[in-house]
Amino acid sequence: MSQLQERPPQHESDQSLWRRYRRSKKARRATLFVLYVLPIVVLLTLMYTVFIRPPFNPNEGKSVPKPITKQHEPTAQPTAIPGARIKDLDTIVTQVLNDMNAHSWDDQLDTTLINWRKSDVNQVNCSPDHCDQRGHSTRRDNLNDLRILDNMYWYKVRHPSDTSMDTYIARILPSAQREWGNTVQNKGWIYFTLLHMRDFSHNTDYWNHTLIGWATSEYRRIDTQLGVQHGGLDTTAGGGNVHLQDGYRVDHALETSLALVDAGARFNHPEWVAAGTRGAEVVIQQSYNRQYHLFGRIYLLSDPRYGTNKLLDTQARMGETGQELEALLRTGAYTHNQTYLGLAKEMLDALETSPLRDKTNGGFYFKLYLGPYQGYNTGYVDKSIKEVRQMHVLISVHLANLLFNNRWADMEQDLIQVATQRLFLPAPVPGFSYRVLPNGDMYPCKPCAVALKWKIGLHPRLITLPLKRCRVSFRSANGSFQTNSFLLHGTVYIE
Repeated sequence: MSQLQERPPQHESDQSLWRRYRRSKKARRATLFVLYVLPIVVLLTLMYTVFIRPPFNPNEGKSVPKPITKQHEPTAQPTAIPGARIKDLDTIVTQVLNDMNAHSWDDQLDTTLINWRKSDVNQVNCSPDHCDQRGHSTRRDNLNDLRILDNMYWYKVRHPSDTSMDTYIARILPSAQREWGNTVQNKGWIYFTLLHMRDFSHNTDYWNHTLIGWATSEYRRIDTQLGVQHGGLDTTAGGGNVHLQDGYRVDHALETSLALVDAGARFNHPEWVAAGTRGAEVVIQQSYNRQYHLFGRIYLLSDPRYGTNKLLDTQARMGETGQELEALLRTGAYTHNQTYLGLAKEMLDALETSPLRDKTNGGFYFKLYLGPYQGYNTGYVDKSIKEVRQMHVLISVHLANLLFNNRWADMEQDLIQVATQRLFLPAPVPGFSYRVLPNGDMYPCKPCAVALKWKIGLHPRLITLPLKRCRVSFRSANGSFQTNSFLLHGTVYIE
């Protein structure tokens, strides 16, 4: 008889971790603590990530991109000497365009920057109290893309063997076509800029399509009873703005009407010619001052606070006057309209002896009041600054001298002298400011945190004679260079 030996049962080791955990009050308390606290930690982390932390920026942590360097130095441009004044207009144009191509491009938004500081070109799109950092733009102005592309095409017409602008044109062209290929923005000067694009880019069919689309839209916006486009508008884009119930900006209405006359003749639309002719007649009758031979700024149709049917804003500013003159001259020359050419001649003759002329320092003062407004009396001249946009008058005077046998040759030479010796800010970072003191000194920049060596402003236009017009870089009152300026080149093209 065999005996079976039973194996004694195996017992859990006293050293088992589980057994030790179950016997430990501290361990169980720690577990409960973790179970309560962990969800709170996770919740706080999510709240920070979603609601507090700034959105993900793919450029965060990267170094600020350096300005694009010039690929090719045009043969027309000598080495720029810092601070040196230049008399040759074509050299100025070349320097400014090259500087714009070096500093104006926004890689983030594929557009031209609004401005950039001279003292630090990585501070861009500056307003009086804030600048973006290059690569982190918060705003844009696509008008600048159209202007600089127009100017580079214009430069190539003047310098057909110079390929220095080709890379920059290829860079900006997709943005400009996307933004402007089907534009209906109702500002008359855009039409004349699009004409430049058509003629200088050698892409006639593309820009003809744009011109016809623009003119079609403008024609449909006209109030057939009043003869002009009108509606609610602001008195200024800056501080102190007042919104008016119904009226029109005189320069926009005049230039749009003249553009329709030109487009109707060009593209065989007699209804455009008729509408534009009537619109121009209305604006001239309502807003042209026969004493000073200048246009006012805003015509009011109706507003419960300020009245009806009157020239409300009586300021005649030289930048706007220059654009009005150019539209009259170009439309008059193309359509052989002696009324428009005669009015331009009348305005230019009056400017020779106008109280706006600065006989001491050359050029023109800022503005003249054609009637009481803003507490100023009729005839008051604001001599506090020179607005660089007055250089648009140089474009118009040059065109007029081609049409009227150099009738205003002395005025043209005076404006060239002012442009090159008082308004142009030489290398480094060559360009133009929005405004200077009457003698050409820098206008004080009170809002600037740091004193700047260069005066800076908004919206000027440069000029270079021989060619026509070409927008350039300039500086703003807060120390930044703006892009909305332009050059006047010599052999001016009039069809």
